[in-house]
Amino acid sequence: MNRQEFLDFVSRNFYIGGDAMRLIDNILVYAEKDVSPDDRKAFLTAMLNGTIGLTDEEIRQISL
Repeated sequence: MNRQEFLDFVSRNFYIGGDAMRLIDNILVYAEKDVSPDDRKAFLTAMLNGTIGLTDEEIRQISL
């Protein structure tokens, strides 16, 4: 799923406020622009796994 699809998934499946959603979006934008494609999954796992309880499988579905 792309960035917007992922944000929609998070908003539908987790109780996340506006500030947290902006933070998650900023993490995704940073990963898309400044993290090499080879390192993105590791970066996203490190940033999002413990943050809202996403599983590794859910994070692997993000395609930036």
